[in-house]
Amino acid sequence: MTNFVVRLLGESEEYEISKELLDEMNVHDNKITEYIKEAEILQDKIRKEIEKMQEIARKGKAVDFKKSDYVIPLKDITIDEAMEIFEGEGIIKG
Repeated sequence: MTNFVVRLLGESEEYEISKELLDEMNVHDNKITEYIKEAEILQDKIRKEIEKMQEIARKGKAVDFKKSDYVIPLKDITIDEAMEIFEGEGIIKG
């Protein structure tokens, strides 16, 4: 029977697992792969909405630098960054 060695990042030990455990782990690996596909779709949607917000802002009058009331993030925002910035009501309250 073939065993496989698995290392967990951040841990100093490695683990030898059976094919059965590898198959069990693969179920979760496949789920993560699907979640990543969904996250990529969501990230594209978020980026398109940010582009729309930027386009709307550009319809306003350009001014010299002042204290900003709102800051629109860059469109290459990550999901993690978006979760922090748009938490709750988003950047525009009310």
